[in-house]
Amino acid sequence: MSDTKINADATEVGGNGNVMIDVSHVDKFFGDFQALHDISMKVGEQEVVVVIGPSGSGKSTLIRCINRLERHDRGSIVVDGVELSDDIKAIQNIRRETGMVFQSFNLFPHLSVLENITLAPRNVRNVPKAEAEEHAMELLERVKIPDQARKFPGQLSGGQQQRVAIARSLAMKPKVILFDEPTSALDPEMINEVLETMKDLARGGMTMICVTHEMGFAREVADRVVFMADGEIVEVGTPEHFFTNPQEERTQLFLSQIL
Repeated sequence: MSDTKINADATEVGGNGNVMIDVSHVDKFFGDFQALHDISMKVGEQEVVVVIGPSGSGKSTLIRCINRLERHDRGSIVVDGVELSDDIKAIQNIRRETGMVFQSFNLFPHLSVLENITLAPRNVRNVPKAEAEEHAMELLERVKIPDQARKFPGQLSGGQQQRVAIARSLAMKPKVILFDEPTSALDPEMINEVLETMKDLARGGMTMICVTHEMGFAREVADRVVFMADGEIVEVGTPEHFFTNPQEERTQLFLSQIL
């Protein structure tokens, strides 16, 4: 990463200036294949960082390492002052503060929307049922589907299911939410309703790392954009830098293919 191009405006963490996530010299292997090469990045509290790049570039692996869904092999990852290690308590502490929204929703089909959202707060944080349900209804109002509370996931559209998944993450009152291509499994007409929910979170000051191909979202909402290819961070910059004056040939090629 020594030759990574970094726009001058993007060298400092955004948000309120406090570092929430600190990834330092991280390597990740799957057998003989190196998925992440010497990855270093910091994310500030209340900052929105969008990670873009071609398929297989390591974007999803990176955010899966941040909440220990994948174990990194070298380097360090610190979330809100807690370093990820093999210590179960440290992993639990980080997962408690780190929400994750997947591309495939991962809702429990046999539980109602309300039950999906209240399950973790009740079981992990020991929140009383009535309090958990009251908070869940507030979150469903926030993602604009309060009328779906008693339905089951199979009765909802893809866009509605993804908004339930976002509400479920918010129910744990996380300090960070990681989004792994949250719109890639959606029909085109449903993408916008999920992006609007994410924009609302960003405006509210949620710390977010978003892996996405939605360049309009990156341009409008990101504080910084990170471009990855072949398991490396190739270029980092503000949206203005990325979409008007990218420096690296690989970045220019990628953007020319998708814009």
